[in-house]
Amino acid sequence: MNKKEKMKKIFITLLVFGIFFMLSGVFAQTELSEDLEDFVKKVAGRKGVGEGEITNVTKVDFNKLPEEVKIENIDDANIALYKIDSGSNESIFAITFSEDGFEGISAPQDYYTTSFLHFGMDKKTQSSTFLKTNTGIQGDLNKGYVMLRKGSITGISTNLEVAKSDTEGKIQIIILKNSEEIGFGNLIQASSTGIKKDYDIQSRDIIVFEPGDTISVYTKVSGKISWKDAITMIEISTLGN
Repeated sequence: MNKKEKMKKIFITLLVFGIFFMLSGVFAQTELSEDLEDFVKKVAGRKGVGEGEITNVTKVDFNKLPEEVKIENIDDANIALYKIDSGSNESIFAITFSEDGFEGISAPQDYYTTSFLHFGMDKKTQSSTFLKTNTGIQGDLNKGYVMLRKGSITGISTNLEVAKSDTEGKIQIIILKNSEEIGFGNLIQASSTGIKKDYDIQSRDIIVFEPGDTISVYTKVSGKISWKDAITMIEISTLGN
C-alpha cells in the first residue's frame, strides 16, 4: 500500500469512529501497547476529553460487550472497541483500529519524490562546453545544481539540433557530480543534420548523491560538427520531503 492509499485508509477510518459516552458495566478487558494507547487517547481528545484527564485505556472483548453498546457486523481483525476511563468517573468507549490494524498503518514506509534538473544551450557552437542551468548561468566543474537531500539520478534525456554533420561526429552528454563524471549520460550521433534525441533511465540507488553535492552537465564533441538548441533534463529521486 502506498502512502496516499494508507492516508486515505486512516482518513476514512477516522470518519467512522464511534464514541459512546457515560456507559458502565463489567466486561473483559486487555492491555494495549503504549503506541496504541497514545493513539486512542488522541481519538478521545477529538471528543473533548483532555489527555491529562484519562486514567486508563483498555480493549473491550467484542464477545462480552456491555448491554448499552449495540454493534453488529464488526470484524475485530481490523477494528476494536476501547474503554477510556477519566478522572470524572465516567467512561467513554471508542471504536478505532485493533492492534493488528494499528500496526499495519503505523509501519514506516519509505517514499520518494521525483524532480528534474534542467540544462540547455541556445547558441550555435562547434565546441565542447558545459550546458547552462535554467537560470541562464553556465555550469562548470564547480557550478551547477546543489542537492538538498540524499537521493539518486534515475534518468536523463536530451534534444538538440545538429547544424553541421560529420560521418564520425557525435556529442556525449556527460553528467558530473562534484566535478567527477558518473558514467551515465546520453549519446547523440551527429552523422546527419537535424533534430536528434536520446534518453536513458536506471533504477534508484545506483548513482547516488548526498546533500551538498553539485550536479552539472558537460557536452563533449567529436568530429567536425556544429550544434545548437540543446535541451537536457535529468531526473532525480529523493527520499521523503
